[in-house]
Amino acid sequence: MAPDDGALLLDALRHGELDNSGAPELRLGTYEGPLDLLLELARAQRVDLAAISVVELAEAFGAAVERAIAGRRVPLSQMADWMVMAAWLLLLRSRLLLPPGSEADRAAQAEAAALRRRLADRAAVHAMASWLERRPQLGREIFGQGAPAPEPQPMPLADITELLRACLRLIALPMRQRVYRPNPPPLWRVPDALARIRGMLATLPGQGAPLAHFVPRSGNRARTPLQQRAALASTLVAALELGRDSVLTLEQTNAFQEIRLHGAASGSGIGAPGPPNAGTSRHVVPSTDAEVA
Repeated sequence: MAPDDGALLLDALRHGELDNSGAPELRLGTYEGPLDLLLELARAQRVDLAAISVVELAEAFGAAVERAIAGRRVPLSQMADWMVMAAWLLLLRSRLLLPPGSEADRAAQAEAAALRRRLADRAAVHAMASWLERRPQLGREIFGQGAPAPEPQPMPLADITELLRACLRLIALPMRQRVYRPNPPPLWRVPDALARIRGMLATLPGQGAPLAHFVPRSGNRARTPLQQRAALASTLVAALELGRDSVLTLEQTNAFQEIRLHGAASGSGIGAPGPPNAGTSRHVVPSTDAEVA
């Protein structure tokens, strides 16, 4: 404020035209006092603006401005502040002219809310930009490093007591329980076939019997096809063993034909001197493929 403006304000205060705050004195129907105090009370909702007439407020303010201009005791900058205060006061009073709940009132409130939201969003954007600007930037304040060393994997949790007990149980097992022994299926074996053939040789007829006659057809070792093939193979091997020991003879007329067994004392004539019987060929079977197949 210039020195001349201060002198003018002091002169106006001496003549009672202004309040101590430099605002004009207003005398309205329900209020008498300075303009700035009326504005503060209106903003704090401590005075009923609806009881103040807009026309009366405008006339009182206009008269105060005219007196100040005529007396030339109030600087222009101070009167500009009066105009701002009077504009705010008229704005607050004009809002009361709108009926509550009207379309214009709702539109004004919506516009004011949208303006407040935009101002709040703008403030938030500015705050975020300032925060980002204050953050340290990679390559300028801080610099990257290599990949960190991998963290060691934790050891799996285990109960030491249970581990020792399991070791003791393993040590206490006898040797026979720790050895794996496969459980083979029950099969007709060569010793069984030798015993069966020796037992049936005494009852053989003179013309002998086919090899299949000595294979067991029932029992727990001749149920499945695998067990039956194993019994046939064991019987053939046993017959060959007995033929080698001259206990019996084997006869097969042609390849892949039926094999017949004869006792050594049956008088079949196999191996005897002289020509063989007409129409037949007797010989010891050289292979076991016919019956095994």
